[in-house]
Amino acid sequence: MRFLLAIKDTSSESRNTLKIAATIAQGFHADISVVYTGPKARGMIANEVAMAQKSLNDWNIHHPGIGVLQWAYESLQELGFIPEDEGGFSPGNLIEESGRIRMVLPQYSGEKIRLILREGNLLTELKKESEFRSYELAIIGASNSKRRIHQLIQFIDTSVLVVRNFNPDWNYKILLCVDDSKATKRAVIFGARTAKQFNAHVNMITVSKRKSFGKGYLNASKWGNKYLSLQKIPHTVSLVSGNPTDIFCKKAGTDHIIVMGKGTKNEFLKFFLGSKPIHTAQRAKCPVLIVRPFKEKS
Repeated sequence: MRFLLAIKDTSSESRNTLKIAATIAQGFHADISVVYTGPKARGMIANEVAMAQKSLNDWNIHHPGIGVLQWAYESLQELGFIPEDEGGFSPGNLIEESGRIRMVLPQYSGEKIRLILREGNLLTELKKESEFRSYELAIIGASNSKRRIHQLIQFIDTSVLVVRNFNPDWNYKILLCVDDSKATKRAVIFGARTAKQFNAHVNMITVSKRKSFGKGYLNASKWGNKYLSLQKIPHTVSLVSGNPTDIFCKKAGTDHIIVMGKGTKNEFLKFFLGSKPIHTAQRAKCPVLIVRPFKEKS
């Protein structure tokens, strides 16, 4: 399994994004591709790879993204995701391929982590990266732009983790949102694995806009309850009436990780109207993991 992690800088916020990504990846035995997308610089891809023999300090002057990737690599070592080594990160190991630059790493770490430099618009480059290589989950720090979050969830064909206000010192719970959508069963499975990694209690919730609950909602709640019980994960189950997004955000507060299925409604409608997952990711004050459904067999 492969995760795509977008890093924007070397701030504490980015380190916390690395931490949650590494924790979840370990639960899924997943590799992580760390991507830094910098502003477009004419000729960088074509010409600056030839400068790979220069010192790392010179590279940092020419493109700060190299320094960000080195920081991410060393941070993942400190977090225990990859083993510490000597000389694993070297500008001399940069290669250009299909409009991106990748750091070739020692075999023992290179299979778990890839370091990639891209240039241009963040959303466009993440989409290109997800098309260049198959990824299961894209992880990115939350933007203050609701439109950016909307675009990220809608146009990248992976599950998406939007990381907001993550504090690695907190004891998080999981708010698992289930309904009758195609993605619900997979969201339950993702939620269960995430809960095990964080040793977290799961609050499973089903919200209906009406006072009554349809058969699909009830069956989804029963299935989720059974699955969590079989996995021996401590959990509660609730059925609540009201506006789903309002209830999810209020219930989650800041001390939950929200897990929910990715909407499958018409893309045209989602573009203009959004969806429950999109609205929740835009408004929540905590991390939101939106899980795409199982791919249908051709």
